[in-house]
Amino acid sequence: MIRPAQLKLIARAREAVASDPDEFAGILRRCGGVDTVDALTAQGFARLMDHFTVIRFQCRQRPILSATTRKLIEATAQQLSLSPHVYAADLRGYGGVADLRDLGGRGLIDLLSRWEQRGLDVAAFVAARRTITPAKVRLIQVARKRNAMEDKRYYSMLQGYGGVVSASDLDGRGFDLCMAFLEAEGFEREPLAVEKPGFGRRPGFASPEQVELIRALWREWSGSEVEAELNTWLERYHRASTLRFLTAASAGKVITALKAMKGRAQARKDVQLAGRAVT
Repeated sequence: MIRPAQLKLIARAREAVASDPDEFAGILRRCGGVDTVDALTAQGFARLMDHFTVIRFQCRQRPILSATTRKLIEATAQQLSLSPHVYAADLRGYGGVADLRDLGGRGLIDLLSRWEQRGLDVAAFVAARRTITPAKVRLIQVARKRNAMEDKRYYSMLQGYGGVVSASDLDGRGFDLCMAFLEAEGFEREPLAVEKPGFGRRPGFASPEQVELIRALWREWSGSEVEAELNTWLERYHRASTLRFLTAASAGKVITALKAMKGRAQARKDVQLAGRAVT
């Protein structure tokens, strides 16, 4: 189920962190829920790469900031009427990077601080990014307590991987990276449900890749990992009681619908942010 490009990225990460075979096998089981790289699901691959990210492997294929946040930054630069030259100068001078894909959480905070002087409503920007649920905030607090993490290290984590100063302002990408960091620090995270994607390839039904993409889009749109909620939506709008019974033709329609829902949600946030910036 894992693609050749993803295999190459894992190999690069292993080389960068000098992970010996036994150590990597333990990381693979803990983060990916499998014994071999070839058996990784999309979710397992993401958790594995998030682990490598928080132990200092960074690459443009897996940026610290989400694609949604990067688009929001670009939209904000336009709303502030920044010229390409000024935008690039601010990105280098305050974000510390030349390419937006290299921007980290602390760089984002410094960049927003500069743009606040240019008229940005920072509170509106933070609100436009925020997608975390109360349950996930509680999980971070539980992990912090179990790790006996000092305040300085905790807030450094939030700033570095989330670009926020409070867990309640995290987006989905920031939450995932913070959980990966807390896990690397010793928190025993809930094991990956490896049986979840085990439908295999069945003629006429959604492929494993389609199933994983639907799950990922649903998590990004709803902020929920409860599959029962996805199944309820599928039954109501696509006449399939679960992903197991989703046909290949219907899977394409579901993916299109979820992408449209994500796009509309982001558009509403952009309009909201633009309105607040004007006022």
